[in-house]
Amino acid sequence: MLFSWRGGPGAPSLLLSLLLLTVWEPGSGQVHYSVLEEAKHGTFVGRIAQDLGLELAELVPRLFRVASKGHGDLLEVNLQNGILFVNSRIDREELCGRSLECSIHLEVIVDRPLQVFHVEVEVKDINDNPPVFPESKRRIVIAESRPPETRFPLDGASDADIGVNSALTYRIDPNEYFVLDTRNNREQTSSLSLVLRKSLDREQIQEHSLLLTANDGGKPELTGTVQLLITILDVNDNAPEFDQYIYKVTVLENAFNGTLVIKLNATDLDDGTNGDIIYSFRRPVSPAVLHAFIINPNNGEIRTRGKLDFEEKKLYEISVEAIDKGNIPMAGHCTILVEILDINDNTPEITITSLSLPVREDAQVGTVIALISVSDRDSGANGQVTCSLIPHVPFKLVSTFKNYYSLVLDSALDRESVENYVLVVTARDGGSPSLSATASVSVEVADVNDNAPAFAQPEYTVFVKENNPPGCHIFTVSARDADAQENALVSYSLVERRVGERALSSYVSVHAESGKVYALQPLDHEELELLQFQVSARDAGVPPLGSNVTLQVFVLDENDNAPALLPLRPGAGGAGGALSELVSRSVGAGHVVAKVRAVDADSGYNAWLSYELQPAAGGARSPFRVALYTGEISTTRSLDEADLARQRLLVLVKDHGEPALTATATVLLSLVESGQAPKASSRVLAGAAGAEAALVDVNVYLIIAICAVSSLLVLTLLLYTALRCSAPPTEGACGPGKPTLVCSSAVGSWSYSQQRRQRVCSGEGPPKTDLMAFSPSLPPCLSSTEGTSEREPDSEHLKEAALRSSAPASSAFPDGCQTSSPASTASSRPAPGNSSILRRQNFGGLCNSSRLRRAAGPCSLPRQLEYSVLEETERGVAVGNVSADLGLSAAALSLRNFRFLSSYLEPYFGVDLASGSLVVLEPADRERLCETKAVCVLTYELVLEDPLELHTMRVHVVDTNDNSPVFPAGDVQLHIPEFLMPGARFTLPNAQDTDEGSNGVLSYSLSPSQHFRLIMGSRVDGSEYPELVLEKALDREQRATHQLVLTARDSGQPARSGDAQVTITVVDTNDNAPVFERTVYRARVPETAPNGTVLLRVQASDPDEGSNGEIRYSLSNGTRASLRHHFDVHPRSGEVRVAASLGPPETLLEAYIEARDEGTFGLASTVKLLVEVTDVNDHAPEVNLLTLSSSVSEDAAPGTVIALLSLRDEDLGPNGKVICSMSSGGPFKLKASFDNYYSLLTDGPLDREQVSEYQVLITASDGGSPPLSTRRTLTVSVADVNDNSPSFAQPQQELFVAENNGPGASLGRVFAQDPDLGKNGLVFYELLDMLSERQTASSFVAVESDSGAITAKTSFDFERLRGFHFQVEARDGGIPPRSATVTVNLFVVDRNDNAPVILFPVPRNGSVPVEIVPRSAGSGHLVTKVVAEDADSGSNAWLSYHISQASDSSLFRISASMGELRTARLILPTDAIKQRLVVVVQDRGEPSLSSSITLGVLLSNSAPQILPDFEDTWETGGHLSTQNLYLVIALACISFLFLGCLLFFVCIKVNQSPVHCSQSCCRSAEELRYGRKMASNPCMTSATIDVTTVERFSQTYLYRASLGLGSDNNSLLFRGEYSAADLRNLATGVGLNLPISCIHIRNRKGDHINVNATVIWRIS
Repeated sequence: MLFSWRGGPGAPSLLLSLLLLTVWEPGSGQVHYSVLEEAKHGTFVGRIAQDLGLELAELVPRLFRVASKGHGDLLEVNLQNGILFVNSRIDREELCGRSLECSIHLEVIVDRPLQVFHVEVEVKDINDNPPVFPESKRRIVIAESRPPETRFPLDGASDADIGVNSALTYRIDPNEYFVLDTRNNREQTSSLSLVLRKSLDREQIQEHSLLLTANDGGKPELTGTVQLLITILDVNDNAPEFDQYIYKVTVLENAFNGTLVIKLNATDLDDGTNGDIIYSFRRPVSPAVLHAFIINPNNGEIRTRGKLDFEEKKLYEISVEAIDKGNIPMAGHCTILVEILDINDNTPEITITSLSLPVREDAQVGTVIALISVSDRDSGANGQVTCSLIPHVPFKLVSTFKNYYSLVLDSALDRESVENYVLVVTARDGGSPSLSATASVSVEVADVNDNAPAFAQPEYTVFVKENNPPGCHIFTVSARDADAQENALVSYSLVERRVGERALSSYVSVHAESGKVYALQPLDHEELELLQFQVSARDAGVPPLGSNVTLQVFVLDENDNAPALLPLRPGAGGAGGALSELVSRSVGAGHVVAKVRAVDADSGYNAWLSYELQPAAGGARSPFRVALYTGEISTTRSLDEADLARQRLLVLVKDHGEPALTATATVLLSLVESGQAPKASSRVLAGAAGAEAALVDVNVYLIIAICAVSSLLVLTLLLYTALRCSAPPTEGACGPGKPTLVCSSAVGSWSYSQQRRQRVCSGEGPPKTDLMAFSPSLPPCLSSTEGTSEREPDSEHLKEAALRSSAPASSAFPDGCQTSSPASTASSRPAPGNSSILRRQNFGGLCNSSRLRRAAGPCSLPRQLEYSVLEETERGVAVGNVSADLGLSAAALSLRNFRFLSSYLEPYFGVDLASGSLVVLEPADRERLCETKAVCVLTYELVLEDPLELHTMRVHVVDTNDNSPVFPAGDVQLHIPEFLMPGARFTLPNAQDTDEGSNGVLSYSLSPSQHFRLIMGSRVDGSEYPELVLEKALDREQRATHQLVLTARDSGQPARSGDAQVTITVVDTNDNAPVFERTVYRARVPETAPNGTVLLRVQASDPDEGSNGEIRYSLSNGTRASLRHHFDVHPRSGEVRVAASLGPPETLLEAYIEARDEGTFGLASTVKLLVEVTDVNDHAPEVNLLTLSSSVSEDAAPGTVIALLSLRDEDLGPNGKVICSMSSGGPFKLKASFDNYYSLLTDGPLDREQVSEYQVLITASDGGSPPLSTRRTLTVSVADVNDNSPSFAQPQQELFVAENNGPGASLGRVFAQDPDLGKNGLVFYELLDMLSERQTASSFVAVESDSGAITAKTSFDFERLRGFHFQVEARDGGIPPRSATVTVNLFVVDRNDNAPVILFPVPRNGSVPVEIVPRSAGSGHLVTKVVAEDADSGSNAWLSYHISQASDSSLFRISASMGELRTARLILPTDAIKQRLVVVVQDRGEPSLSSSITLGVLLSNSAPQILPDFEDTWETGGHLSTQNLYLVIALACISFLFLGCLLFFVCIKVNQSPVHCSQSCCRSAEELRYGRKMASNPCMTSATIDVTTVERFSQTYLYRASLGLGSDNNSLLFRGEYSAADLRNLATGVGLNLPISCIHIRNRKGDHINVNATVIWRIS
């Protein structure tokens, strides 16, 4: 049995015999000795052997030894004489500290029998420690203002000795200023203080050095000293002073940040911090000073920190104060006047007023975009500004008058090229060097509708299953439009057409916004396989543009049609639609007697049919079968007499859809004798004649196809010729029509009642420059009553457009029908992009427009209006008449679109357009608008149009006395020390009055006071500031605070005043030290007190105020360094807490606590703290292991001793009494032997297999309150015996071996486990022979004894031996041994070592098996089935079939898994009669093995009497004859010509315009050239003219002219390459009488220099 301790190290092991338990005799008695500390080595202590009653001779035999916990090497025993002597140095202070009693406890142990004795050696103190001060030098700081008899506590010395050796006395060096005072209190402790006898004078002696000596009471006497260094501190009684009161400096306004302005110097006669000076701006500080300057608080340097601007402020007045760092700081003041020198440092300012943004891309040149004004705050040449624009932009700047510019359009815009222009305007002044500023103007180009929506691809293909639910979503079309906003908003619609007898909209619909296509009804694949239609995408522009996309919707088939049976053959039939056939009884197996034919309306897999023969009633086996895919009914065997004469067969026809649909056919067969059956042809070559007939049929089919395609080609050519050469009507238009009313409206556009199209085409002619167009002859206008109803819809639109148009546009076209000359229409040209609305044009303030001069007279020069108004004027008050000052009437302001431009956030003023007066909109506050500026002016801009005029207006806001003086800093707080002398001055802040002039002149007064009076100080610039002068000395004890009122009054009428409360706080001097309530504090604390335990709270008081009266507590330096970490003193509350373990009990700890105030010269006092440590139960029992035993066997008897334990507790009394207990999960018990000794015994049987190791927990508890306990864990290991047999995981085990293995191959292994250890768990294996069919197992396999590995002795054959079983025995190595057996089942696994064997068909007499297939057999007809087998098993016996060689590889196919040989297609007449093929049967083994068979197939409708020979060479398939080949080539050529013509016609149609007329005219070029009349009607009969020139060019030029407001007929469209000049000449060249102003050029092809154009005209 093994033992191990878990926890800390145990006591020394003594390894006693188990016999100790019986011979134990406990020792008795206790011996006491004493010895002085620091005794030398060998010093005699006592005769310990004699005192214990032991003989010297038995000390060694009885193993006499001395043990002392922690002090084993201090004392030793001489075994020769039994004397106890000092072995090493003994230091009482190190052993016991300051405890009054100090002893060393020894334990004397002897064996045979075992005895234990207790010996106590007392260590006595000697005077070996001198008094020690906490520090060798003590620095004391005393202010020179401290009065005599002031006490300063000192830290006493400490002595490590006890008793009289630690009694201390103190003395100090003789001097005239200080004496030493030692006072004893009731607790017999002394406090040490240094008392001031005479006032100190820092000017005479700045530092005193005294030596403090401490003597103890020992013999000889020992001393300790500390050097007292007393430093005299100065009192802050001198204020800083500057060299001069006022400083004057100059600074350039472009000075860099950090430029030195001035360096100030102030001096202070005090020392230390009282003489350290801090510089700062005197409060209140102007925000302008703070923004512009910064002062270094340490050296007094004033530097620039912000931008200095001469234009904003020319002079800065800075008040600076210098304050020392004394506890009661004192200050000195000065004033700096900083003059700013002006330079050219202001860049021009640019203001942009946007008037017309965005700009349409068809805007005319000269359109005003924005108004720009520039300014410069500098004067002279520095304020003269010139303005420029970046080059290479279609804009320019036009100067209107001084510092005002207009941004106008300089060339045409194109949004497709540039959507946005960022213009940079540069303004540069005339300074040296000159300064410039830039401003960016973002000009957005507005879009016009010139791009049609475009689809990603021209055609989409969509697949939809038939029988879809109505309204289902099938596709989504999407088109993009390059335009913007509403021009890019695309809507979708169907292009309606007829689909069969129904409209397209009945099948599908398109969502107008999303482009989603929905199916409106279920689609039927059998009715409609492909639905092709177009979807139109049209934008929302005016006019709208659109494009189409083609969708091809393929309807996918679903299995919704059952198979339909066809007549089996003409004339065949029976009762009830059944088929009746006569079958000769002499036919052999495989004879085809009938064929069931069926069709399925579905397609694909849903139309793939299979045939099944229903079983006969009664379960009788029918001699007939039906082919699975051909429906051929054939015999399965030869018919005999036993077969019924009438056979009724039910054939089930089923498709392959999901779910499958079926139909049933009934076949009635009558069995007759051979003479009654139809006779078959006896000639084998009858099939050849059939083939020749088939070739003739092919020729007929080819000839019919050639004739059909040729007819279609001829008809197409005739139709096209007829359409091209059909004669037009005799009139000038394509068709007659009712005369159309065409009248001009008030805005110059035309309305009409009917839209028709005219088309004129010219033949081959000269180039396009000779093109002439027909000009309609326009009659006078009809009566208003005749055309009212017809033009009403358009008139409403025109009226709405007229309201949005400008006033001058109304005079462009008078009412009625009249012709306008080009000169008269030039001034009334409509705005580009809007043919029906004339929009006002802005000319940027230019005065060279004749139209503008007629509208508004001569141009006026800019003016500047000046007005004055009192601030806070009420709303609605008229300031002046703007219209009268501009020389205009009030009505002219509205007519000329007067605008009042302001750059201020709030509208203070406005112009009443009815009266033309300038009125107040919001009361203006001068102080908020202009702050401290002398003159407050608001500037506005006045803008008039037609013509454009810019005027400026300046409004002077006059000040009123509406603001009272205000002290920015608010109430004033002053702190004045009580020791200052009368005459001291204190600067008070100035008040501020935002009013100007006399309203801002201030005077000051102070409330009456016996201590203070008010005087006024003067600055260099003549301004004054108030100062407070101390008249009478202050006494804080009489009055701590003084309240005064400072009043500032202005000179306005009526006068206004403001007050500031001046609070003067008298600052106290720190002249009182903290005083404790008691001189000595005592506390008792248990030795186990946790950290943070509160011992007591000390309390001290200080009569001073503020920081001088705030006390902080801490441990004094008089406390020994070893005790400092034991206590923690809260600095504010004075709570003393335990910070660390206080040491052994019965100890008295002495510490000193200091209370110090937080004054500048902090004063302190010290108090003594005595802490007594009391004893508590703080030692847990100790558990020691004395004896050990070897590991215990699992068959050990109960009561066996395992271990011997001893217990110990260092506490005394009940705290030292120990009780031991045990807890474990094993059969153990604990027995007490004698005092504090216990034995661990077994208490029951052990089983190592269940538990091999036990954890025994020993718990020792003392008798204290609360009790303490110690836990130790013993690990008990159980030794093993052989009591378990080997065991296998399973009683049987399976092994597998592949056949044909080699001898010695490993088959596997058996494994048994034995839970025993060592030899008891070592397992050996042995094969047990078992007889099996005259053979033993050892002849097949062998078993290795150590590992249990099983090997083969012979090669196994799966076909001979598939498996056997045997037994293996496992035996352990114990004594006696134990064993177990396992049965092993060995299985032999098959390998692919046998090739397939073909069972059917079998060649007879070496001939090729022959099968007969009728030529009428369809695809999938069963020819025969190849049957094969393989002797192997598993995947090695899985067979696959394929055709390796065939006369025609496309005619037959074979099932890979079943071996069924079927036809792969229909048998053609050209197929050879004899077909030969080789079928290979292959297994799936590794490697695979195969066999083959050659089959012959005879293609014949009847069985020949003599089968042909198939042993000859392979035959090739039939060939087409020469005649067949020629017919095929002819058919291909004609089809190609037909398709070419169709493609040619489609291309011509695609190249034509979408609005091109479908008719054609045959007019000569000469008739068109000399301008024949288009129509002879009095009014124009058509609203649209399409003129197409067919020339020798690669494209067709289309021209379309139209009248009215329709979305499709509102322009004359020219498609071709024509210059702008050609189009303008068209107005008079073709006789259309078009005004030049109505021609609008629109770029339709961006890659040509000569643009395409759309011409819009008005007829008047």
